[in-house]
Formats: sequence, C-alpha cells, structure tokens
Amino acid sequence: MAFSEEYFIHVQGEQKGPYTFPQLKRLYEKNLIPEETLYWRDGMEQLEPVSDLCGKRRRVHLHRFKHLRVTAIVLVAAVALLTAWCAPVLNDVWREANDRDPTREGAYWKARGFVREDVKKQQDADVAFQPYSTATVTFAGADATVILPGTLFAKNGTAQKLSWKVAIQYDTARKEWRLPAR
Repeated sequence: MAFSEEYFIHVQGEQKGPYTFPQLKRLYEKNLIPEETLYWRDGMEQLEPVSDLCGKRRRVHLHRFKHLRVTAIVLVAAVALLTAWCAPVLNDVWREANDRDPTREGAYWKARGFVREDVKKQQDADVAFQPYSTATVTFAGADATVILPGTLFAKNGTAQKLSWKVAIQYDTARKEWRLPAR
C-alpha cells in the first residue's frame, strides 16, 4: 500500500480531506475521528473502515487513568487538609518572628515570640496562647508591657494555664521589638 496518496474520510455525512496517511493515522490514534469512520482514495471501489487502514486502535487502560485520577484527588485533598491545619500555626510563628510594627498588635506578637523561645529553651515545653483579644498591652513611650494568657504543655503531657508578663522595648533605630537589657 502506498502511503503517499491522498485519503478522504466520510464523517457524520461530510467528506473531509485530503489527508496524508500520517495525518489520518494521527487523527485516528488521538481519537479525533471515530473508529467506524469510512475512508477512500483514488482507485478504491468502495469505502472501507479507517481501522482497516490504520490498524486496531490502541485501547487506553481506563482503569489506570481512574486509579491515577483517584490518587490525584486523594493527594490534593491531603495537601489541602494539611495546609488548612498548618496554615494558622505557620502564620502565628511567622508573625512572632517578624512582626516589627510599633503597635499594640506588633508588641503582642513579638512578646509571644520571646515567651515561646524562652519556654522552649528553659523548660523544653510548648505554649498555646490565647487570642490577641484576651491579651493586655500597655505602652509607656517606647516601652510596652504585654500580659499573655495561654497554656503551657510540658513534655510529660501535663497542661497548665498561665499568664506571662513580658516587658519589651521598641528600638526605633533598628525598627524592631527587643527585650530590655538586664
């Protein structure tokens, strides 16, 4: 069979073409023309199925694609849940380390960072703070006193409700909160 000839196809009552053999095969393999599509070329007496010319279409293993789709959905759901669970914690940690605003809220976040760092170093424990609305922040010039209610979680599994009183100063030259020199 000479593959340099021009081929025509009959699809949904319409004649389309001419196509070269490689073009027709590509359309067929990509499922752009149905398997029952009929073709002809000069010299043929009757239309024939394009599957006779192009060979049997490779069957796509649908169960494999379904498996991949399910795996992708599960993976996306797991990432979404992990993000939803971790995002507030990561946001808090970032704010504790980086909030440099000379405001009540800036003092609150930096005081939390100082307490968390100290508790980790001194007691090897974790802290869960109450929201900003429950804290008390007072200013006197560049000095601030922050009272932070929260819970201390020891490594032995015990939990203790506490309040931390943190005195901090705003360094206008460095534009950051710091602990006063002792």
